[in-house]
Amino acid sequence: MKFIEELKTNHNMILNPQQEQAVLAIEGATLLLAVPGSGKTTVIIARIENMIDNHNINPEQILTLTFSVAAANDMQNRFLNIFGHVYEKRLQFKTIHSFCYGVIKDYERFENRRAFKVLENNSLVIKNIYLELTQEYIGEDIIKEIAQKIGYCKNMMLSKEEIEKITLPDCDFNEIYKAYEEYKKANQLMDYDDMLNYAYIILNKYPDIINKYQNQYKYIDVDEAQDTSFIQHKIIELLAQKCGNIFMVGDEDQSIYGFRAAFPKALLDFKDTYSNANVLLMERNYRSTKKIVEASNHFIKQNTDRYSKNMFCENDEGIEIKQTHLKDLNKQYSYIADLINNIDKDKDKDKDKGKGKSIAILYRNNDSAVPIVDILENENIAFSIRENNPTFFSHFVTNDILYFMRLAQDNSDIEAFEKIYYKLNCNISKNMLEFIKRYFTNNVFETLLEYPDLKGRTAEKIKKMQVDFHYLKEMKPFRGIEYIENEMGYSKNLNNLAKKGYAKENLVQKLNTLKSIASNRNNFDDFSSRLIQLKEIMQNSGIKKNAVTLSTVHSSKGLEFDKVILVDLIDDQFPTKESIKQKVGLNNKGLFEEETRLFYVGITRARKELEIITANRLNEHPIKISRFVRYLIPKPKEENGKGNSPLPEGVLKDYIIGKKINHKTFGEGLIISTNDEIIDVQFEYHGVKKLSLALCLGYEIISKVED
Repeated sequence: MKFIEELKTNHNMILNPQQEQAVLAIEGATLLLAVPGSGKTTVIIARIENMIDNHNINPEQILTLTFSVAAANDMQNRFLNIFGHVYEKRLQFKTIHSFCYGVIKDYERFENRRAFKVLENNSLVIKNIYLELTQEYIGEDIIKEIAQKIGYCKNMMLSKEEIEKITLPDCDFNEIYKAYEEYKKANQLMDYDDMLNYAYIILNKYPDIINKYQNQYKYIDVDEAQDTSFIQHKIIELLAQKCGNIFMVGDEDQSIYGFRAAFPKALLDFKDTYSNANVLLMERNYRSTKKIVEASNHFIKQNTDRYSKNMFCENDEGIEIKQTHLKDLNKQYSYIADLINNIDKDKDKDKDKGKGKSIAILYRNNDSAVPIVDILENENIAFSIRENNPTFFSHFVTNDILYFMRLAQDNSDIEAFEKIYYKLNCNISKNMLEFIKRYFTNNVFETLLEYPDLKGRTAEKIKKMQVDFHYLKEMKPFRGIEYIENEMGYSKNLNNLAKKGYAKENLVQKLNTLKSIASNRNNFDDFSSRLIQLKEIMQNSGIKKNAVTLSTVHSSKGLEFDKVILVDLIDDQFPTKESIKQKVGLNNKGLFEEETRLFYVGITRARKELEIITANRLNEHPIKISRFVRYLIPKPKEENGKGNSPLPEGVLKDYIIGKKINHKTFGEGLIISTNDEIIDVQFEYHGVKKLSLALCLGYEIISKVED
């Protein structure tokens, strides 16, 4: 314990008992589960100092792997600033990718041959492959999705058969994947995820190389282990195979990168993977108030694929988590602007408050940032956007709406017509489009009506559409978008896309984002100009001091703020519709549990204040408040004892003990117990299943069996 006293005396580093236990755990395999704000980086660097100073371990024998370059640099700088620069050149803080690149360079030296060059950005390659295969151009959002899925395949080490089963909307992913791999091979290229695969192959195939690393690194530290992919865990296993000294730090409750092949199961299987392994806990949160910590701790316990942990803190009680309920969710933007302006006024009145509180506005999807930027910029409120990648402005939904409006302004705009003619629900064929191009007069609709053999029903549809575009021309942008969606058949087009595999809720969110911006614009030119301005503003938004932070929850990981505001809390968006369907329909809770973890990460970014904005309507249309809000802030039961069940009155009597139901997946079953809207059902071949009536009835998963 002498070292612990030295930390306190020499470095003012005071550890709690759980932190002390972790710092003193040197030999063997240890998994340290660290809740949010528990000081894991402090523990990692203190433990490294303990290894060097008290256990005479050479710094060169310690390898510390982190999730990102920024994290590696931060950890190294913190170590050097606290313990001095004596070991600056001898300690290794690396990302797993940089380590694997070193393995490949060693292979080059051992074999006296050149490895493939690194393809630093594969977007253009994917774009060209898509164009070659489909003769169509591809949007940035689809490029990003394809690239992400390619990376997922490599990080999960999927087989050829597993890759063939992957589907993406409007493209043959397997064909693109094969063409992508062939392109790289022909041009002697490897992408960043290939580095992992090649390094893994090299370490397995070349004994001299694996022996070099196993002999060099006797102690391996892994930070953010919950974000480490399957193949990365396999590489780490190889490195630790001989020494057995692995110190893995993470928290399966904060694993939120499943789409990038994060593999939290490795934490759950830690004792099976490493012999004589020990699992330690760090449960004290130093970041947040008791109100936030207790609510967050309760919230995450709805997940089942996790270790049993009880996050606690010894901070002030703090204020209650605030749920601000608005009449319409579109009012959240003006509410946020007023809130921040009032905070700034209070700060100016009280000079002792210094720089004021740090504020973050967090959301599930990038699109949510656009209307927030719109109002903050209008109000001259300084903001910073973290890891901004606004594909919204190039998305086909955004472009479709602009083309509709362009064509309404000018019926001779053939380019706009060509982009949307097949979305007008008028049975317009490519031959008809070619006819317009060849015999065009001054109006696409008038020319179209001259098409030979035009059927009467199609002619009537075209005439109606011509009138619709005439009406659209006179409308303000907000009303125009709603007219396009509901009266001109665009919603039908979105439904068709949903059948092809697109997530309809994401497409609808883009429409709602456009409506929000349009609500403050008087005409088409004003609306389209504002979109161009917003794109430039967001592209040029850097990190600013004393500014409001805008971030997806994913990008907020590792950060903390005095006040956190969560927006766009709509069921089917957060959690996603797909995660809800899998949980309810297929009894597959993986996606839903990751959504739960994502929300947990969001709420645990708050130090002092957490505010949740909700509404039952959006642009005067009904919406469902995210079920996560109910889990986080449970409403008290009513006097009649029925609680706040979302089920229509009278439904519960049809689903009582002894009643039979039919489940789409499990077949017929008997209700054996009930608790408000939760029922336990005995199925003949699937045993007892616990079901939520609200979810199952909402998604038409179950139906009652008549007596």
